[in-house]
Amino acid sequence: MDDVATRTLKQETRRNMRALRNALPPQEHAAASAAICDNLLQFMDWKALPDRACIGMFCPVKSEVDITALSEPLRARGYRLALPVTVGATGMIFRVWNRDAGLVDAGFGTVGPKADAEEVLPDCLLMPLLAFDSQCNRLGYGAGHYDRYISERIIQNSRPYLVGLAFALQQLDKIPVGEYDLPLDAIFTEKEIIVPA
Repeated sequence: MDDVATRTLKQETRRNMRALRNALPPQEHAAASAAICDNLLQFMDWKALPDRACIGMFCPVKSEVDITALSEPLRARGYRLALPVTVGATGMIFRVWNRDAGLVDAGFGTVGPKADAEEVLPDCLLMPLLAFDSQCNRLGYGAGHYDRYISERIIQNSRPYLVGLAFALQQLDKIPVGEYDLPLDAIFTEKEIIVPA
């Protein structure tokens, strides 16, 4: 659990960064999202994943990076795709996302596969975020779904490869980091690919 000072700083940072991202004009948002997707497809360390890996994606909410253009190129490369679904107030699982499968409300304004879709453990997570720094520290939305999910996977000795997708304007000099926060393996923006030093 974060101390009071860290928690307060995170809340202020979230508020400021959400407003900054929301202010991005639609044309710039679309162009930057497309560039982020292109950068991921070209420069991701695909060798870090097993053959026919399962990739956990997300359906963008509001001003998040739109990564929907990734689905068909990733499927064409032989990857299986999955989407997150919240379970209860704090839990999260991933279900297989097949091309023609209908999507339903998955909590927190997003959509995901229906309850009869296979539950899977993705080898790689493509993650939204509000802010990040040069050491690949990620500031999420505060509910802790990804943090808990990743911690559980680490305990199971099956840590996924963690990739953040964000606009360059979301980078800060330093992210407030709590005791249980983990850096990502890489962050892709429309301008660069960032990996921890």
